Amino acid sequence: MKQLLVFCLMGIIIAGCGHRKRPTGGPRDTIKPEIISISPNEFSDISKRDIEVVFSKPIERNTIISGLYIYPPILNKKFKWDKNVLIIKILETLEDSTNYFFTFAKTIKGEHRNELNDEYTFTFSSGNLNTNRISGEIIYEDTDDASKPVNLKLMSSDSTFILKRELSHKTYELNNLNNIDHIIEAYIDLNNNNNYEYGKEPYCYYQVPANLFSSVDLEMSYEDSLKPELKSAKAVWNNMIELTCSEQISGFDAIQIHTADSLSQQILIIENSLNSDVLSILTEPLDTLRYNITITRLKDMKMNCSDSLQIFVDGSVVQDSIPPEIISVFPRNGATVDNLKPRIMIQFSEIILEQNFSAKLRALESGEEFQLELIEKNSDRYKLKPVGKLKNYSSYTLSVNVSDLTGNNSAEDDVITFIPIIR
Repeated sequence: MKQLLVFCLMGIIIAGCGHRKRPTGGPRDTIKPEIISISPNEFSDISKRDIEVVFSKPIERNTIISGLYIYPPILNKKFKWDKNVLIIKILETLEDSTNYFFTFAKTIKGEHRNELNDEYTFTFSSGNLNTNRISGEIIYEDTDDASKPVNLKLMSSDSTFILKRELSHKTYELNNLNNIDHIIEAYIDLNNNNNYEYGKEPYCYYQVPANLFSSVDLEMSYEDSLKPELKSAKAVWNNMIELTCSEQISGFDAIQIHTADSLSQQILIIENSLNSDVLSILTEPLDTLRYNITITRLKDMKMNCSDSLQIFVDGSVVQDSIPPEIISVFPRNGATVDNLKPRIMIQFSEIILEQNFSAKLRALESGEEFQLELIEKNSDRYKLKPVGKLKNYSSYTLSVNVSDLTGNNSAEDDVITFIPIIR
């Protein structure tokens, strides 16, 4: 009996020793990951170098794919990880003399699902560093908004994202930009929902032409009710008039030009082109007379409309003797594109008519020529694309020959070379 009791007690002791409580775990990790360092240093030439990013803690790797934005896009790249260190291997030839913007968004998360503590943007170069700058003041319709941060987004002319900034001062500067046209969009997030609500929150939108130094004041206004006006008019040549408006214009219904005398003879308008707040009008040859210009239903970017506006201009007999120039091209020379029927945009220094425009697209390796479709024409901006699909991983070059209405000719020139890459 004694032995049986001993065995029972031993069994109870052993059973008690073998029992383990479920682990309760430590405190939840609430510390957000940060970027501690990046190599090479910002503004360095990365045309032949990898980029190493050191985070403060391990990162959930698939969030890098959707949370890293690169402008201009680098399609052929590879990510390598060593614990909390990310190495970005660039596997394509970068555009020459171009700044590259690497943005690490807050959607990048650590392995415990904590978002990145801030949005980081680093600027590097391929070749010479571009130093274009956009700067200005921030002007508030409601002075109470001056204490609130302004969310600014910078984009290329085709609305491709470049970078974001949160502005909290009366002035701002965007430095080390590429020599391209930009779009600025800014708003104040009054209800903190990360979205702009039309009419309820201050907002502004600007198209900024390529310039080494651009001054753009951000006018943070609510629903805009001011109608656009005509500020000035001048005869640039005997067949070209430029009108400047009080703000950026989205469109109009009609333009008419008459002599400002008792005869009121109508002048033939051949073509027109609208760029932000400047309207260029190509006409039949003018004289030194005074002319009356009438525009109906001139609309701004918020669709405020002036039903009828008039302005006077003195004519000119000075003939255009300057050949047209190419101001900008997209995609840029040496770029890769992620489309086998890419859209090509060319900005000229003046209006070019379709009959005075010719372009050839050919494969560099074979010399094969490809037919082009004109999407936008008879303007100082041309948009075109191949009729058929191009070949992946093959190089193509575009050459352009144009002349203006006066007959000034620009010699045929190879404008860009690019490579379609679809992975």
